[in-house]
Amino acid sequence: MSTAKKTCEVCGKKASSLSQCKSCGRNYCRKCQSPSTSQKFCKECVAMEGVISKK
Repeated sequence: MSTAKKTCEVCGKKASSLSQCKSCGRNYCRKCQSPSTSQKFCKECVAMEGVISKK
């Protein structure tokens, strides 16, 4: 039985599950989730100014 691992498009490491960034559309692992938001944004998009709307 094989456990398929996917590659994170942010850090390049293998992960068992990935989420898709709502800003750039890349698939990222849990470690690349932005710690400053509970929304689905990768840490690189949150690091850029103006990515998250202020509603």
